Amino acid sequence: MQAIRAERLMEDPAARGLITAYGVLDRRQTAELSAPGAAIGLLGGVIAGGLLAISGLALPITLVATVLLAVPLALAGAAYEILLAKGRLPLGTLSGAAMLWAVAWPLIRLIHGAVVDLIAGNGLATPGGILSFFVYQILVSVPFAIGFWWLHENFAPRWWFHIRDRNPVANHYIRVQLQYAGRAEEEKELQRERRAARAQARRDKS
Repeated sequence: MQAIRAERLMEDPAARGLITAYGVLDRRQTAELSAPGAAIGLLGGVIAGGLLAISGLALPITLVATVLLAVPLALAGAAYEILLAKGRLPLGTLSGAAMLWAVAWPLIRLIHGAVVDLIAGNGLATPGGILSFFVYQILVSVPFAIGFWWLHENFAPRWWFHIRDRNPVANHYIRVQLQYAGRAEEEKELQRERRAARAQARRDKS
């Protein structure tokens, strides 16, 4: 009996997938759900790499620095999608993105800066100390989080709509957005009716 129960646990798909409140995702579904956040993080790393090229670094060092920044940012962006799916971060709010990047950005930048300095032969250097570096990077993470959130809110729903039939989490996201859009339209219609009623009341008085 114990052997049978053990086999059933091993065959349980939940043990092999990402468990969410809306269903269990296999590896392929998890990867496709993580694609928007990963793509935006990757884009951020490439843009930062372009800024490094302008700063005058040698091309090989610039390419390595770009990869070393873009890959961790892509992984953090994918983690954002997973945290959304598991309900650990709120959907559609800037606060969720800000919380993630306030932690991820300083750590990524610390490791990135240290590795790039070693590759460039400059040695490790953190002017002002580690604490001031972390505080500065937390401040820098705010505009990055805003940009990440804006891109995510504008482009991720299109991807969710594309995969909604084969991904239960994406299907839930689309349903939530449709419900919100419906309530917003109802509120607009109610406001129009109120304005029309006030206008009619003013005409009746005159």
